[in-house]
Amino acid sequence: MIRIFSDYETLSTAAAEYLVTVGKQAVALRGKFDLVLSGGRTPELTYRNLASRFGHERKLWERTRVFWSDERCVPPDSPQSNYRLARTAFLDCVSIPPGQIHRIAGENPDPERAAEAYEKVFPLSSDLLLLGMGADGHTASLFPGSPVLDDMQYRIRAVKAPVEPSGRITITPRVIANALEVLVLVSGEDKSEAIIRVFSETEDMHITPAVLVRKALWFADHAAGGKTTKTIIKKEED
Repeated sequence: MIRIFSDYETLSTAAAEYLVTVGKQAVALRGKFDLVLSGGRTPELTYRNLASRFGHERKLWERTRVFWSDERCVPPDSPQSNYRLARTAFLDCVSIPPGQIHRIAGENPDPERAAEAYEKVFPLSSDLLLLGMGADGHTASLFPGSPVLDDMQYRIRAVKAPVEPSGRITITPRVIANALEVLVLVSGEDKSEAIIRVFSETEDMHITPAVLVRKALWFADHAAGGKTTKTIIKKEED
């Protein structure tokens, strides 16, 4: 299902509210909340909403474990680091114990070893997997034509992206399949054609990898999702 919001700000507010709702349910049922964060810039305002509107939810954050769907092979203080964005916008502002924040060691000169190490700490099934989508239809660091799209043996792999920085460490389709909840955030007109391809039901995941999350819950702003056929969306009037 896609929910279309009027703008990026409204989408981000709703995403933060949804994340907190899922988190509280997970804590009530299982005593913990395993959250996998997305890379890219789209979730930044969602992260800031979590910090500003829900920073007081100590019972939730103290039982939250944080992971990442992918990371660039850069140091953790690099402006290109997915960890750095989440830390400055969200994690530094809430009461998640530092030992429960599990970043990918993107600075490791051997990405294969970094991927192996991360697979050992990554949960077998996450409570909420937060993802985005690029204009080319990639999600996490699963890009069109990547051989990792057919990998159901490993959960974390080192890959080469067609954009800089090319070195990446990413989840595989196995992680997506095992997640209890998946939320995809998409913003911007440059994503509109890719969304249409994802929901065409004939698109190949090797061409548009976000097909892997077609059955997930999608939050899109009007710029990204407004062209999507009305028969496959539920509009949110805000």
